[in-house]
Amino acid sequence: MPTIPAMGQAQDRFARLVKSMWGPALRELGFTGSGRVWTLADPIDWAMLGFQTSTASTSDQAKFTINLLVVGKAAWDDARAQHPWYSARPSPNTIALHRYAQRSGPLICGADHWWHLAGDGSNEDEIRDEVLCALRAVIVPKLKAELADRTPGPRGRFEKLRCD
Repeated sequence: MPTIPAMGQAQDRFARLVKSMWGPALRELGFTGSGRVWTLADPIDWAMLGFQTSTASTSDQAKFTINLLVVGKAAWDDARAQHPWYSARPSPNTIALHRYAQRSGPLICGADHWWHLAGDGSNEDEIRDEVLCALRAVIVPKLKAELADRTPGPRGRFEKLRCD
């Protein structure tokens, strides 16, 4: 009789990787945060990245991507005055006012990309290392470059393309 994976097994693996591997790497790169949202300290702008899981995730597979966001703090406060439902801090996992917003896929492979973490752990090492490499080599350097570029936006793209 086949073994049935425990409910949330893939999501548990995902959460463990964020906490034990990707979060510490982000802290080494200057970020603060926990869980799905990470922020670079800046007095003028919000510079954030977020791990977004898909509603298509199951106990067998956690499907996720990484979003980048830069928005001026003053611009965000002005937008909140017009849109009182906006939170005090923006979220990189929600499309709203931005100077730069981008999913990681176009930076890595030219189109939208979602990682698929298996609940049985069969690809955990591969996904762990691929995300660490993407964070260090592409995602964080791009976010820091966009933070340094104070020219008006919006820039970036949030497309629903596939590259896998």
